Amino acid sequence: MWKIEKEFSVKLGGNTYINTPNLIVYKGEPLFKIYRSESDGILGIDFDLFNNSGKRIATIRKGIVVQGNTESYIIKSSHEEYQVIEKVTQKVIASVKRRGIESTELEVSVHLYTSDGFLIDATPIKTNIGGMIMTGCVIKNLGAGIVIN
Repeated sequence: MWKIEKEFSVKLGGNTYINTPNLIVYKGEPLFKIYRSESDGILGIDFDLFNNSGKRIATIRKGIVVQGNTESYIIKSSHEEYQVIEKVTQKVIASVKRRGIESTELEVSVHLYTSDGFLIDATPIKTNIGGMIMTGCVIKNLGAGIVIN
């Protein structure tokens, strides 16, 4: 059984979110959901990946790629990291790395379009949203880290 988690630390796009359940909210909807396994304490994240046309290319549930367009994307999985890679460019579209609890529990990077084509580019070192660049920030104990209306 997985439950929505309230106490966690996730690094997304070069920024650390601590106990902030809604990392990024777009038009009133959270783009990411954080869960914890009750059986083993592992932290998981849910999100969907779309291309710039709004077509779903992959689904991440509990930090694992559960569905993906394997014609255009390479899906890599291991115990500690899951990736979605564009075949033509070899660009990593999404990466979810599990980390120890001594720092951040998950490290996530995404080149994510919303279903209506808005780009959120969260690389391992920075987040670029609509020209705003964030890096090295710590967002702690908030309802939402970034809100885009």
